[in-house]
Amino acid sequence: MSFKKSPTRLYKDPKHGKLMGVCAGIADYFDINITAVRFLTIIATIFFAGPLVVIAYIAMGLFLDPKPRNLYEDKEEEEFWKQTRKAPKYSAAELRRRFRDVERRTSDMEAYVTSKRFRLERELNALED
Repeated sequence: MSFKKSPTRLYKDPKHGKLMGVCAGIADYFDINITAVRFLTIIATIFFAGPLVVIAYIAMGLFLDPKPRNLYEDKEEEEFWKQTRKAPKYSAAELRRRFRDVERRTSDMEAYVTSKRFRLERELNALED
C-alpha cells in the first residue's frame, strides 16, 4: 500500500461493510454501533439532504483508504486509540497517569537494584550456584 497507516486516521472498512465500507469505517473510527451509523445514513438520505449524502458517501468510498489489516498490535492498543479519538483530553490525562506509573515502577526497581539487599541476595544466589 502506498499510504502510511495511522491509528488516528479515518478508513473505510470493506471487511465489515455492506456496500463500500464507509459506514463501517465511521462506526469503527467513532467506536459506535455500525447499525446506528447505517440507520442514520438512511434517515439522512431519505429525510434531509438525499443527493448530498449519496455524493458524500460515494466520495468517501472512493477516496478513503481501506483499513489496514494489522492497524493495531493488540486489543488494548485498539481500545486506547478509540478512546483517544473520542476524548483526547481524557487520553492525555490517561497518558500522564500511565507515564507516572511507569516512572514510579522504574524508580522502585532502581532503588531495589542499588540497595544493599539486592547485592546481598545476588551474592547468596551466586554461592548457591
